[in-house]
Amino acid sequence: MARLLMDIIALDSRLEEELAKYGSPKDFHVALWRQEPDATGCNWNARIERIGTGFGDPGWWDVVPQMRECFNLT
Repeated sequence: MARLLMDIIALDSRLEEELAKYGSPKDFHVALWRQEPDATGCNWNARIERIGTGFGDPGWWDVVPQMRECFNLT
């Protein structure tokens, strides 16, 4: 499947939308960056940290891998 192309601002907004399913955007610290395409062809990556304690749903861990399969930076 071909990845959809978007700029880094749009991708950051989309990432925040996905994370909002698991809590407030203030609950997360997000670092998003461009990189050379990896073995899968993805040209970006992100690191997400959940701020605070007591968060039960670990589903947010899958957000970046799922989005890396679908999107690339322009």
